[in-house]
Amino acid sequence: MMKTYTLTYAFIALFIFGCSTSEDDTDDDDKIEQSVEADYTLLVNTGGMLTGKLLNGDAETLSVNDGESGFAAIAEPQLISEEGEVLTMYHKKSNCGGTITVHDFNDATSKSFDVFADLGTCNLTAEAIVKGGNTIYVAYKKEISTEITEFAVRAMEISGAKATFEDVALDYNPVGLAFSNNRLFIMGFDEDISGEHKLTVLSADTNTEIFENNLGFDAQSIFKNPEGNIIVGYDNLHTTINSKTFAKSYTTYAPGSVPNFATSELRHFDSNGKMYYAMLAGTYSKYSLIPAVYDFNKNSAVLYAFENFLTETQLNFELEIENTTLVHYDEANNLLLIGYKKSGEDKKGGLLRINHVPQPKFAGNLDLDGIPYALYVD
Repeated sequence: MMKTYTLTYAFIALFIFGCSTSEDDTDDDDKIEQSVEADYTLLVNTGGMLTGKLLNGDAETLSVNDGESGFAAIAEPQLISEEGEVLTMYHKKSNCGGTITVHDFNDATSKSFDVFADLGTCNLTAEAIVKGGNTIYVAYKKEISTEITEFAVRAMEISGAKATFEDVALDYNPVGLAFSNNRLFIMGFDEDISGEHKLTVLSADTNTEIFENNLGFDAQSIFKNPEGNIIVGYDNLHTTINSKTFAKSYTTYAPGSVPNFATSELRHFDSNGKMYYAMLAGTYSKYSLIPAVYDFNKNSAVLYAFENFLTETQLNFELEIENTTLVHYDEANNLLLIGYKKSGEDKKGGLLRINHVPQPKFAGNLDLDGIPYALYVD
């Protein structure tokens, strides 16, 4: 099945419209909710270290809570994976060793696990990480010699008193992972022969291959949507793979209407299936990264170029925005949350809140020591 998009400008945001299978076209964004108290846990990056800050607010106010966040300071990870309120991080310790940290923001608990220490001396590169149930999957490549490189994914079971693991050999460099329907979806790159990307699916029960397919030359990323299906992002289209049947559907973008979510690292989904992310702006804005919201159900995207809804004074003197670093959503108060880095500052940022109904409107800002990295709404 093929879907396509066209592009129009409307009001002060950019809309990409496509076809919708829903008979009810009512948009929850049109409903203005009463102010509700909301607690945020914000991770900020300060000189390569992540720390947690507690924030309290409602629709009108936002302030820093001086209490402990429960998130222990940690170096910025090489790999990250987010599943709801659980953040999984990989830190490289040596040429053949690393640490996995899983932090659950629901109960403010963290667990850490050493990984690859059993391999002894080697030259290993971890390529992707994802958590599925009680198993953490780390895809990696290991250089045996200048001519030989081995590829594998390590399945680490963490539910017992001691973590156990199994390595599954792969034919291709595993550059992306997604987990759904008790299956691990691996996007591999056949760098030696075809130059194409391949999809390999493993059963989580047996760690054995149950499906393989070709993804073509230009695949950029793989991730799960709220419906549990798998999205493969390309420059000019995305593919949706049913996680149960493996059936594919394709959505293409008209020239000039690319939503550019394929390379975004952290994506947040709300309860209606909308995805919030920092988008490569291209010609849409003078800023290289801007906030964007993609609705998979309605096949539409809204891009929020800062200069379209903030004044020049706000941009250049009050907020000093250099670039977007995170995009999230406070559903209780219907506010778009935008983390940003300040111009010319390596350790300064801010959290901007936008009331985006019916049009984007400034709703407040909080200056921060540190650059916003990830956010979780209690």
